[in-house]
Amino acid sequence: MAMILIFSTLFGAVLGTRFRVFILFPVIACEMLIVAGGAMIIGSGFAWSVTLAAACAAALQLGYLGGVATRFLMIAARLRTLRGEPAPNPQPRR
Repeated sequence: MAMILIFSTLFGAVLGTRFRVFILFPVIACEMLIVAGGAMIIGSGFAWSVTLAAACAAALQLGYLGGVATRFLMIAARLRTLRGEPAPNPQPRR
């Protein structure tokens, strides 16, 4: 289960850096079908399959949020260098 959740989180991060939020709806639907079907094939109960599918959807959304934050920070850093502003200095002046 942990491997599936890690994969979902990383896949969500990739989607967050590349696509808008509307990509989440079809991806979550496909992911739920695949995860629930796979869990039922290996003999898991229906409740466990639904729980795993919901956990994967939540992990995908958290990864997407992280990807959007990464995209925002990359754009902000690029704008700062295009404007010619110096990078912030973390060391205080003496």
